[in-house]
Amino acid sequence: MSAFVAFVLAAIALVPAILVAIPAHELGHALTAYLLGDRSVRYFGHLGYNPRRLLDPLGVLAVLIALVGWGRRIPVQSNRINTRGRRVLYELGGPAANLVVGIVAGLIVRGFIAAGVVPSFSFSVGYLAALVYAIWFLNLSIMAFQLLPIPGLDGWNVVEALFRDRNARFFYDVSARRREIWIGCVVVVLLFQLFQGSNLLALVMSPFYHPASLISLGQCAGYAIPGLNGLSPCLPLGR
Repeated sequence: MSAFVAFVLAAIALVPAILVAIPAHELGHALTAYLLGDRSVRYFGHLGYNPRRLLDPLGVLAVLIALVGWGRRIPVQSNRINTRGRRVLYELGGPAANLVVGIVAGLIVRGFIAAGVVPSFSFSVGYLAALVYAIWFLNLSIMAFQLLPIPGLDGWNVVEALFRDRNARFFYDVSARRREIWIGCVVVVLLFQLFQGSNLLALVMSPFYHPASLISLGQCAGYAIPGLNGLSPCLPLGR
């Protein structure tokens, strides 16, 4: 099989993964809000699966470029999620949903392997296993990425929920400079790749991705589109 065909099959495998992983993350937030007492998410129909409402174009593009992404946050009533503990639980709802879906997908991949079907980007029954594998990977990848303490991601929102009352001015300034911080992060990642020859994003995601991968799949594995991109957040623990 040619490298081009492998590239196309690997890229196509991301489509169902995107349609599962990103909505799962945002619906995880919505369901958590509902369980915490915000009935508006159900009243306005936000608990239903609607990719057009949940997918963010830039978040989908990020998946194709860097194998990480985000969706459109479902609006919730802040007066219902008004304590430190509730805010932390709400922010962790999205990553928790990805972890649950990742565990289920990992069990299915294990079943394929036990039956002698190895995931592969080729015209074989292994491609079906590869589709499930892509769903497994992207859920864990989004989970680990969202837990990073970067403004705009769930990890930072958890930090803010815990410490904003102590230094509200600091968190206000960080929020006001979110765009500059993101540009700086992208530049650092590119420079690290250029001078160190390794993916900094994989390194910083490793503490979250590595144990989740071991729990769900029994090994630490990544995903790659031949000739385009790849992400294996199993370093340095995975070596």
